Amino acid sequence: MRQASESAAEVPLVSVGIPVFNGEAFLEDAIRSALSQTLEDLELILCDNASTDRTAEICRDYEAREPRVRYFRNPRNLGAAANYNLAFSHARGRYFKWLAHDDRMLPLFLAKTSRVLEERPDVVLCNTVISYIDSGGAQLGLYDTRLSGADAFPPSGRFAWMVLRSHTCVDFFGLIRRQTLRHSLLHSSFHGADRALLAQLALRGRMVQLPAPLLAIREHPNRYTRAQRRSADRAAWHDSAQGAQPSFPTWRLYSEYVRMVRRESLSPTERSRCYAVLARWWACNWNAARAAVDLLALALPSAPAQAERLKIRLFGAAPGHLLADRRR
Repeated sequence: MRQASESAAEVPLVSVGIPVFNGEAFLEDAIRSALSQTLEDLELILCDNASTDRTAEICRDYEAREPRVRYFRNPRNLGAAANYNLAFSHARGRYFKWLAHDDRMLPLFLAKTSRVLEERPDVVLCNTVISYIDSGGAQLGLYDTRLSGADAFPPSGRFAWMVLRSHTCVDFFGLIRRQTLRHSLLHSSFHGADRALLAQLALRGRMVQLPAPLLAIREHPNRYTRAQRRSADRAAWHDSAQGAQPSFPTWRLYSEYVRMVRRESLSPTERSRCYAVLARWWACNWNAARAAVDLLALALPSAPAQAERLKIRLFGAAPGHLLADRRR
């Protein structure tokens, strides 16, 4: 594997990190999508969480023939959160993006999003409308996260926009200023950690969403949110050292919100407004019910999955802002 020491002249504009564990089915598609970007000033970091399939072979092959690829392999599976954070720790670029091993970027993604960050110093994250695809790559539909609502408010308004709405947190995979990610939560080891990081970034700067669907997220049965239904299993997926122990993700998420409001650089007025947002949080998006289910899961581990199915059956799925398929 290539050594980390590089000259300053080789520092790229963008670092793309792909954390992966047993990703042979889709990994090459993700790698090719990064290396096919019209913006060529990039490095691709492959962070292998001790895979047991062909992942290591695929990674070594691309590292051997593509100088922009850097491959790192963990001696054991550390859990997804640690692997995501290791991918960031190896990054050298001005801007950073996590790319899930089963997703892919369209060729213009990095050129378009990096241009926004270059032209607007107040913007900390830029993403695009999302294209959902199936296992074979066929488009299922488009998803508008309405991220640009976080471009129109002061910090407390951006914070409210990120924590009080129902959204799937896919903007975690946008292009982000590396400096802004430093000393942040990064990918914490609990279910909902992506939501917490987005809230923290919203306190640190504005966010922009481009209308063209330039990032494709793959919907398949082995996705984390599909394969891990029990609270304890989700905790073990994030941190292998925890094992399948009970966790309280809703309570942890709220405590992280409180902590970041206390610690981030905010005016007294903005800090007070953020605390007011957190008082409203309990009445939004079933958060109080989710916190109760966290406690119930101590006695009934399947409670989170059962509660989610019941909610969908009685009230329907959470709004997804799915747009019409633009190919038609």
